[in-house]
Amino acid sequence: MYTIFEPKSKKDMESYFKLRWILLRRPWGGKRGTELDNFEENSFHRAVKDSSNNIIGTARIHFIDGIAQIRYMAIKKDFWNKGIGSRVIIELEKIADKHKIKKIFLNSRDNAVKFYKKNGYRTIKKVNSSFGDIVHYRMEKVFNYD
Repeated sequence: MYTIFEPKSKKDMESYFKLRWILLRRPWGGKRGTELDNFEENSFHRAVKDSSNNIIGTARIHFIDGIAQIRYMAIKKDFWNKGIGSRVIIELEKIADKHKIKKIFLNSRDNAVKFYKKNGYRTIKKVNSSFGDIVHYRMEKVFNYD
């Protein structure tokens, strides 16, 4: 069983940011702190806990000029292909919907493009990475809420 939740306690936030660093920065030589940016305080954070209450996934959504960006989405590899990432995407999209956001974009690493396509995102173009020399693709999803 997996639980998606908003990390709020100091302990949960520390575990959440540490996992972001471990999964998304450390493998490419990133120092602690590179997993953070200037949008942390104005973002909606989601984490995933396993049945032992260990955080196994992270994701964030924030808004820029009326559109949303998903960043720092990562699930521990042992938990891939279980539908967890798709459930997290749905949670983030619900946040965007609640705020009447009609377009979400993200910069996907090459190995995650297929996952995002499966969740309704389309590839727009190749983009420069904000961290390291990792290949990224701009992807987006437009919603027609009426």
